Amino acid sequence: MNDQPEPQAQANNGRRKLITIGVIIVLILGGVTYWLMGRGKVSTDDAQINGSIVPISPRVTGYIDHVLVASNQQVKTGQILVQLDARDLEARLRKAEADLATQQAQSAAATGQLSLTERTAPSGAQQAMAGVGFAESGVGAAEKQVSSAREQVAAAVANIDAARGVVAAARSAIAAATAQIQSAQAAVEGSQADVTSASAQAKKAAADEARYRQLFTNGAVSQQQLDAIEAANTSAQAALKASHDRSNAAAAALDQAKAQRSSAQAGLKQATARLSSAMAAEKQARAGVGVAQSGLSQARSQVARAVAAESGAATVPQQISVSRAQSNAAAARIKQSLADLRNARLQLSYTTIVAPVDGIVSQKNAEPGQYVQPGQLLMSIVPLRNVWVVANFKETQIGKMRVGQHAEIDVDSLPGKTFSGKIQSIGAATGSKFSLLPAENATGNYVKVVQRIPVKIVFDGPLPRGVVLRPGQNVTATVHLSR
Repeated sequence: MNDQPEPQAQANNGRRKLITIGVIIVLILGGVTYWLMGRGKVSTDDAQINGSIVPISPRVTGYIDHVLVASNQQVKTGQILVQLDARDLEARLRKAEADLATQQAQSAAATGQLSLTERTAPSGAQQAMAGVGFAESGVGAAEKQVSSAREQVAAAVANIDAARGVVAAARSAIAAATAQIQSAQAAVEGSQADVTSASAQAKKAAADEARYRQLFTNGAVSQQQLDAIEAANTSAQAALKASHDRSNAAAAALDQAKAQRSSAQAGLKQATARLSSAMAAEKQARAGVGVAQSGLSQARSQVARAVAAESGAATVPQQISVSRAQSNAAAARIKQSLADLRNARLQLSYTTIVAPVDGIVSQKNAEPGQYVQPGQLLMSIVPLRNVWVVANFKETQIGKMRVGQHAEIDVDSLPGKTFSGKIQSIGAATGSKFSLLPAENATGNYVKVVQRIPVKIVFDGPLPRGVVLRPGQNVTATVHLSR
């Protein structure tokens, strides 16, 4: 009876051996297959989708008037995102325009004065020289006396030209005064806007004080809070009074500008009267040609006057030089005013903040009424159409990596989908070198750690319709080293 189980045991042992051999063969075939499939490829799951994040910030200081987009909203290039309160900058623009008009009027006046000086000063010098020559002749001949009388006629004509120049200068002064009135009116409008704003603040502060005083009576607020509200009310009332004072000063400046224009208009009347007088003097000088034959005594008295006139005529070049310098200075001030005007228009345009690229609004931190400063982050725009992959491969994996090699990208959020790409660039240093506290291995406790190097992988073409990849998503990147 003990001999029968032995054949059964031997059969069982044979089957176990066959099963063991089969398992070993399957493991060997699986290992060979895995080695063949994995040969020439390196992979890492230390990879993420990356993309551009465009910050949106203001270029001027001010309060936000409107926010025209919401978080996660799709926007287009040029679409208005935020509108700042532009009233202050509009007032500056009006002031710059008025300043330019004032400088242009002053330049016209300076040009007229230069022209007047260039015409009258040389004629006065010529008259003085002619008078000296006539006085020194002293012969009392009738012909020379007639010549002197004719010189006087020429002087009268020059006086007419001078009077006309004065009339032109007076008209320029009226234009300058009119420009000052426009500037003063712009200042009055700006100060009235300040009064309106300060009045609203004062009313609010007074209402807050009354409310806190009632709350203090009921024991709902502390004495310190009540004191703070009272101080705020006092400051608001003082600001209101200051704005009223500025408004009154602007109105006074406007009245002064109007008075200057009235004075300039009176000067124009006087200049016109002077021109009429000069014309009458010309007629009288022509009539004096016959009287010019009076005698030698009259010629001798003319000698002193001619010598004095000649001395005064010596300053003609200096007078022309000064007038020309004043005209050049006025032209330079016009250029400065033009630059200020362009800058005011540019600053005003900055109150409208638009999207520089197409994308999705993220990190929105802008609300109406918020006070913002240049460079302050209001929101970001993420253009999802332009994304790539940054894969951090081990330093032992990148020995055979080259730019342009084929890569496969598996996105964790899209299982079963594989995207095709290629290596665009390989990082110049390991990630640890750009960390806040890079590792220092020059110590006695050195432990070797395999470093990772970032590799930028771009997609071969546009993503399929309906597929959206967002920066920060985890992916698995596989690079084919043999391609």
